[in-house]
Amino acid sequence: MATADGSRRDPYDEAENTVRRNIRKLIMLQSQVLEELRTLPPNTHISLTTKGGELLNVCNGIEKDISELQKVIDTIKSNQAKYRIPSKTINQRQATIDEFRSKIKGVHDRNRQATTTATATVSCSSALAQHQLQTQKDLLDQQDVQLTVLNTSAQNLHSNARAINVELTSQNALLDDVNSSFDETQIRLNALGKRMAVFLETNNPSLLRLVITLSVIAIVLLMIIIVF
Repeated sequence: MATADGSRRDPYDEAENTVRRNIRKLIMLQSQVLEELRTLPPNTHISLTTKGGELLNVCNGIEKDISELQKVIDTIKSNQAKYRIPSKTINQRQATIDEFRSKIKGVHDRNRQATTTATATVSCSSALAQHQLQTQKDLLDQQDVQLTVLNTSAQNLHSNARAINVELTSQNALLDDVNSSFDETQIRLNALGKRMAVFLETNNPSLLRLVITLSVIAIVLLMIIIVF
């Protein structure tokens, strides 16, 4: 805005334009810083980025300039008759200052949001990793239970197999005893047959068996007669 004589620009307008240029620079710096923050560990402070220090310095400088502009406006408002500046101009300048403050607030909000988003992303990743680990642990526990059941079944089968083996061994021994007894009986019968053959002076086995059978029948009948 020009002064009354129009020979030079109003210092307030110069200061306002400087703040406007610095805000544009600040927004560009913030874009670079936020892009770099995405590649850094979570909770990394802005000052640790390549452009972080410059960003903070520019932001602080702008806030100081805005405070100075606000002081000028407050001074003019308190003595408007002395400075002879129209109310419309004062209101426009106040609106510009409010706009500057809103932009600075937006910069601060985006900085906080970037940090919060990075932390939230890491938290979600950690939660997902913990969930996967818990799922794997549950699967391993289930496999352990199944292996325990299989081991118990295998032990039971082994015990049953041993019991069956013992029983078969016992049965085989009993069969061996029966076979031995049968062989011994057969030997005795053969010996008896030979004696009978000598006694009867015959070598005909059929005749011998017939004689033995008839003798047994006679003995049985005799016992029945005696008993009854």
